[in-house]
Parts: sequence; C-alpha cells; structure tokens
Amino acid sequence: MPHPAPQKGFTLLELLIVCLLISISLGLSIPSIRSSLITDDLASGSRKVISLIKSCRAKAMSDQKPYLIFYDSAERTLWYRQADQKEKQELTTRSSITLPDTVQIHEIKQATGSSDKDPAKDGIWVSRQGYVDQTAIYLSDNGNNNLSLLISPFLPTIKVVEGTIDFD
Repeated sequence: MPHPAPQKGFTLLELLIVCLLISISLGLSIPSIRSSLITDDLASGSRKVISLIKSCRAKAMSDQKPYLIFYDSAERTLWYRQADQKEKQELTTRSSITLPDTVQIHEIKQATGSSDKDPAKDGIWVSRQGYVDQTAIYLSDNGNNNLSLLISPFLPTIKVVEGTIDFD
C-alpha cells in the first residue's frame, strides 16, 4: 500500500522565526521612518505650501472671484487675498502660512507671462474658476536639499519633485 504524499507547508517554528525577524526589522526601522516623515522641515514646508494653494483655489471657486498668492521672503510667509482687495484690507482678512525656519522659497517661475511680471513679488494669479498659470515653486532647506512644486493650470493636484526642474 502506497504512503500518502507528504503535506506541503511551513512548520510552526518556521512561521514563528519569520514573524520574529519581521518584528525586529520593523522595530528598528519605524523610529527613523517616523522621524523623517514628521520632522523633515522641507517636506513639512512643501505640505504647507500645497495646502495654502489648494485652499486658495477652492476659495476662488466658491467666491467666484480671482485671488492672488504672495510670498514674503523676509518673513518666509505665504498668503492669499482677493485680487481686488487693497493693502489695508489685506492685513485683516488674509489667510497665511509661515514656513519652518530652515526652509525658504528661493524662486517662483511661471511658464507664461511677461518678463516684467515677477510672480514672487506681484503674486500668483488664481482665476475665479481656480485656474493658475503653470507655475513652479522651488523650495530649499539649509542642508541644500531642493523640492520643486509644479502647479498645473487645470489639474487639482500639485506635483512634488525632488531637486530643481524646469518646465517641459
């Protein structure tokens, strides 16, 4: 009488050893992953900028009015206001963010527009439909790490790219 074919599978000991190895590797890697996600100032700054831009686009669409996004390099502050507001009104009604101490926006470029218009100084125009000219915002930190935020005119997502890139 033939013997039944042996069952294929893993023993309990093998499964326990694999689980132990996975637990050890996770235990060693989670602190470094958590610290890089939470304390990385450049990533934190880029998330703040993206959040402000999305908020401005949503506000422009809900109010059906154009907005401008400004950046003050001395204070590392980014804010938006309605395009037709005057400077005195701006102080009381602006929505703003402040970048972390180690992060700065070193350049804002638009794919189109006249050469005499500087989006960093004159503001980034957001239409009442939430459209923005194709814009690149270049962030850097004290460790010479760079991130580029690419804003598409019609897409709600903002592409984040490591390093500095130019328009295609």
